[in-house]
Amino acid sequence: MNKLIAPRIRKVLYTLLFLLAFLAIRLLFVQLGAAKPLSKIASDQYKTFICLLPKRGVIYDRNKKELAVSINLSSVYADPLLIKDKPSAARKLSGALNISESKILKDLTEKKRFAWIARKVSLDKERAVKRLRIKGVDFVKEPRRVYPNNKLASHIIGFVGLDDKGLEGVELMYDRFLKGAVGWRYTIRDAKRREVPGYEYKQIPPADGNDIILTIDSVVQAFAERELNNAFKKYNALGGSIVVMDPHTGDILALANSPSYDPGDINSSPAEARRNRAICDFFEPGSSFKIVTASAVLEENVLSQNDELFCENGEFKWGRHTYHDHTPHGWLPYKDVIKYSSNIGTMKSAVKLGKTGLYRYAKRFGFGEKTGIALPGEVKGILRHPRTWSKLSVCSISMGQEVAATAIQLACAVSSIANNGYYVKPRIIDSIQDKTGSVIKKFEREKMHRVISEDTAKEIRGILRGVVEEGTGKSAEVKGYFPAGKTGTAQKVESNGTYSHSKFTASFVGFLPYNDPMFTVVVILDQPRPQYYGGTVCAPVFKKVTEQMMRYYKIEPAS
Repeated sequence: MNKLIAPRIRKVLYTLLFLLAFLAIRLLFVQLGAAKPLSKIASDQYKTFICLLPKRGVIYDRNKKELAVSINLSSVYADPLLIKDKPSAARKLSGALNISESKILKDLTEKKRFAWIARKVSLDKERAVKRLRIKGVDFVKEPRRVYPNNKLASHIIGFVGLDDKGLEGVELMYDRFLKGAVGWRYTIRDAKRREVPGYEYKQIPPADGNDIILTIDSVVQAFAERELNNAFKKYNALGGSIVVMDPHTGDILALANSPSYDPGDINSSPAEARRNRAICDFFEPGSSFKIVTASAVLEENVLSQNDELFCENGEFKWGRHTYHDHTPHGWLPYKDVIKYSSNIGTMKSAVKLGKTGLYRYAKRFGFGEKTGIALPGEVKGILRHPRTWSKLSVCSISMGQEVAATAIQLACAVSSIANNGYYVKPRIIDSIQDKTGSVIKKFEREKMHRVISEDTAKEIRGILRGVVEEGTGKSAEVKGYFPAGKTGTAQKVESNGTYSHSKFTASFVGFLPYNDPMFTVVVILDQPRPQYYGGTVCAPVFKKVTEQMMRYYKIEPAS
């Protein structure tokens, strides 16, 4: 009996020894070979890596009124591997979020641990999803860009995409300053994948974006937008622009376009409405350009403002082309040639000046070059070199044909006359500041080259005052403030290269008071109808905007 038991005991002992040796070898392997991979798996199960998003910087107007801010909203995401009944979950989420059920189901059936369901949802939708209590569905806070004034200054501010990246305007141009820096948090989570706050062990906080202070005044911006939009609708125009500028500093107080859009809801407007026409649309300025011709003629002493020119009673043949005035005139002193916007008188003065002189002064006034305004998409317009001009070009260019400009270029040009002869670079941003208010970058005012002498600028201001007082710009008159300016009505070029007789670009460029200008205003309407003269459709916009500005800034009229 004992002889039978002994072999069995030995077998059991041998088996136990073998198992013990196997376990020892396995333990040695785990300790030496697999420790790091297994440790990583365990760590991944209990540690979580959370991205901390920064808050995008605020965009303010010159008076620190908020134009663009960021708020935190909840985004809904899912861990598809934790959701057992995916069709049911998709159906419930679709009802709560008003999103296609098939789209949600597609995201839930993919073999991954993370899927976005809805980004930056409203508080009501967040509550509706929470009430569903679906295991595997959770929330994360994300910043959302908000524009509290809706359409106000939209073409200046621009907008951001779903990822909070700037896509237009200042939001795009200065995205690197506004966006901030992402932070991270590493924390412990329990077996149910819930974060355990008490065990946080490492955090790199996000750096919020810097704030931008614009030069615009949101009140003046509102005046300009309202009056431009009223004219845009009244005259059935294809588009319009308005620029309000301080001629001495270059500060843009308002810049607006019609049609416009809401940067917080860009899908509600066509892409066409998002174009910043004031800087990226160029057009033939027509008679508004006569300011340049007159300035060059007086500066070069080709004529004095009292020298008379015969305006051919409204019809003048040059080469094989016949030019006309909208109102026939005989002999006119040169100041009245501009006052009554005589094409023929202007052309005759330009011929005396010569093409080289006309081109040189057009360049001095900034035509054919970008102004350098701190907004994306600016174009330089068209100003061809004299070697490419035809025999008719001196005549045509002198009255604003064969040259193309933007609204911002015209604002800078007329400001050169308002500020005694200096070209001033337009300034849309005053400064960039951090969250403590410290200035990171200051955009200094730039008075650049001299365009014309102070005496010539004073003469031109007096002539342009006559345009409003007695000439084509009477509708721009603001009693007690003595505005000055120039009307423009330019034929648009058809696709076949000929000038249209039914499509026009209307303009009014001006400033006030004429003897000591404080503000420059440029108004453009693209293809207004049925009325289309600049003095009829644009000058009244100038009048209404400047009247409101005088009251707003509490500037008393002269007695």
